[in-house]
Amino acid sequence: MTWRGEHPALWLAIFGVLIAFAWEMLQLPFYESGDLDPAQAARRCGLAALGDAGIMVGAYLGASIGSGKTPWLLAWPVSRFIAYLSIGLSVTVAIEMLAVRSDWGWTYSPAMPLMPIVNIGAVPVAMWIIVPTVALWMTRRMGAN
Repeated sequence: MTWRGEHPALWLAIFGVLIAFAWEMLQLPFYESGDLDPAQAARRCGLAALGDAGIMVGAYLGASIGSGKTPWLLAWPVSRFIAYLSIGLSVTVAIEMLAVRSDWGWTYSPAMPLMPIVNIGAVPVAMWIIVPTVALWMTRRMGAN
């Protein structure tokens, strides 16, 4: 298998923002939204999706360190995939912990299941496992020849 086309990070950003936007919109009931109108909700979810895609690209690049010329996602080695998920999950957990404990952050609705010990939402943690995996898989499908 060979890689064709643009750098995988470009495709990961495109697929990541699209999938993350859908997830962000669907998870709105788990957050206190303050009666946002649809345009405000779409704007906030769009900004969050851009941030999510940025984390995905950063995690991909971090997992790529020392992998050589060929994009590692062609072979999908378990060690690189785990590094990708671990980097992104660490960033996500840190952001959630900061955001729910500060005035500038967000508040969970009573519907949000909380993870024990860290007391952050299970939905954003699940998001980091599901959305980046699907985005990475779609990126691989797009560039593999």
